[in-house]
Amino acid sequence: MTHLNETQVLRFLAQFTLLFVSARALADVMRRLGQATVIGELLAGIILGSSVLGHLSPAVYHFIFPGDPGSDHLIEALAWIGVIMLLLYTGLETDVGILHGVGRTAAIVSSLGILIPWMSGFLLGWEMPASYLVSPQSRLLFALFIAVAMSISAVPVIAKILMDMDLMRRDLGMLILGAGILDDTIGWIMLAVVAGLATHGAIDLRSLGSIVIAIVAFMSFCYFIGGKLVVRIMRWVDDRVLAEHAGMSAMVGIAMVCAIVTQAIGIHAVFGAFIAGVMIGRSARLRKSDRTELEVVTVGVFAPVFFAYSGLKVDVLALHGWTILAIFLGVAILGKLLGCSGGALLAGRSWRESLAVAVGMNARGGMGIIVALLGLSLGVLTQEMYAIIIVTAIVTSLLTPPLLGFLLSGVEQRPDETERLEREKILARLPFAKEGAKLLVLAGGGPHAQLAAHLAGVLGNHPDASITIFQATVGENDVAAKDRFDAQFETLKSIATLTGARNVYQRTGSADTIAEAIVKESARDYDAIFAGASQAEGDFAIGGEVLHDLVQNALTPVIITRNVGAPLPLRRILAPTTGASFSRLATTIGVLYAHATKAAITAIHVQENQLIFFRHLPGRRQVRNEDLQILDEIQQLAAQFELKVDTQVAAGNRPENTVLAMAERGHFDLLLIGVMPRPTEQRLYFGPRVEHMLRNARCAIAVVISPAIVTRP
Repeated sequence: MTHLNETQVLRFLAQFTLLFVSARALADVMRRLGQATVIGELLAGIILGSSVLGHLSPAVYHFIFPGDPGSDHLIEALAWIGVIMLLLYTGLETDVGILHGVGRTAAIVSSLGILIPWMSGFLLGWEMPASYLVSPQSRLLFALFIAVAMSISAVPVIAKILMDMDLMRRDLGMLILGAGILDDTIGWIMLAVVAGLATHGAIDLRSLGSIVIAIVAFMSFCYFIGGKLVVRIMRWVDDRVLAEHAGMSAMVGIAMVCAIVTQAIGIHAVFGAFIAGVMIGRSARLRKSDRTELEVVTVGVFAPVFFAYSGLKVDVLALHGWTILAIFLGVAILGKLLGCSGGALLAGRSWRESLAVAVGMNARGGMGIIVALLGLSLGVLTQEMYAIIIVTAIVTSLLTPPLLGFLLSGVEQRPDETERLEREKILARLPFAKEGAKLLVLAGGGPHAQLAAHLAGVLGNHPDASITIFQATVGENDVAAKDRFDAQFETLKSIATLTGARNVYQRTGSADTIAEAIVKESARDYDAIFAGASQAEGDFAIGGEVLHDLVQNALTPVIITRNVGAPLPLRRILAPTTGASFSRLATTIGVLYAHATKAAITAIHVQENQLIFFRHLPGRRQVRNEDLQILDEIQQLAAQFELKVDTQVAAGNRPENTVLAMAERGHFDLLLIGVMPRPTEQRLYFGPRVEHMLRNARCAIAVVISPAIVTRP
């Protein structure tokens, strides 16, 4: 094989640029028209291909796409990298957890939604004229491939339509998506079998058996071993790797390994990429930033080129007439409508809901295009059949949004659905989930740092969570300082592990200043940062210059603790609440702690300038509705953890004194205060009331500081 010459490289760059720019431009047009962007990207290739440009201006078409093997293979290889990235992203977005709530109904819908289209597709493929087959001897393989093409749905298109219509979390939306997930998973398994048979070149029991065994072995390994291994890899990368975009790199690497394995055992690389995405999606350490980066690269670059390339291969002029296309399209739509609506009716859904499910499942979108290109590359489809399947994918995707919107416009929420949506809304306010939490604890000696390590240990005791104990340095190689940090680490680690924390790591970092080193480390996508109050002489209330700089620059919550001899674990927690987001954050942390340790928690809301103290909420006319709402939200949140919170309303001219009096009278171990930092030049300042409580509280204190914008990586 010779090296590419300059002309081939230039032609490849021109082809890529033309396909990419036109695909993105037409994607924007489709988005403005309320359609899926994949349609515009596919149309870009069709316009640039032999169907339009090749017909209207053959000279220009052959100048851009002269059929040179070198540059053609380059753009083809790039397109296949794109489809692997797209299947990785599809698997990542395949939330298997959705099936827990709609499993039985989704299974019924999916079963009939696959069975009827598969049977109708197989019969259609078996009866197709011989001119539509690559070889008359391959009719059985052709019929099996058509059956699979009829059965599959497009989860990405379905999900996008549901998101655009704000239906993703509705019961019916979850049913459509859950059935689509089952459809795609079973469809890819069937496609892997058919692709394996096509690769073997013959259909016999021996080849079929070897393919089935390979698929079962691969999926069994992924389910029992691979999934756990992927979770550990993602956690290790998130905790230990310092390179930029490490999470996304790990995802792509895992997908490529799985693609290599499935390609090597004869069931095609795309199946391995899809399963890799499903496994990675199960990891609690999959960061939103990593998912976003993968989406940007895939949806923004690789997928448009792949879909444009797929359209480029379509030759509409190869169609011998519209009759077969109309029959194929009719069978595809009718099969899905009958199968899915019948399944939904059997599961107890109304006619309108059943038709909505069937319409939603009818979208083939990008998955239909992938199936078509796979069939063309394997030599199963002719150019004409390839064009027919592509047109079917376009038409079904175009029909879905308006029909689904019309059918769902008259479907009202059920009482249990309304309750579930409200519960999810409450849980969405959690600052971070214990599952997969990544917490940073600043090293230090004394009771303040030990309380910080204890709180972090309780909130990070999930098997997939991790706690990093960090020591900042200014660059000098101080042996005494290292020994001191090692001793502090062992102490703090033992405190964290006593709470059940399993993954506790030791890290050091250096910069020009201690504060700069801590801020630099805090940018590594931690969910929360824990620090003991400064013990340096001259520091006011709770923290000095180092913690001041950390709070001013951190993008995640910072919890600063001050201990005055409170026993661990804490038994009684008092959380003053104002209803503000930063106050809710502190109360949420208290709820998570109380749930894990069986501690008692009291939430108190103080009415200012009132002379009456209300012990209990119900039946008190003087209690304002907004006060009831503030504490009701806390009770609802605690109810999700089967936890009871003592909620009280108090009144006083100085709310801070009321809180302190209650903390002392109730013998509370910890006062949990949510605050927003106020700008100062040298020290932490949270306002006069918080300052008063910090000065005068006789129990341990945890100050939960919300950044200006709280973001969960």
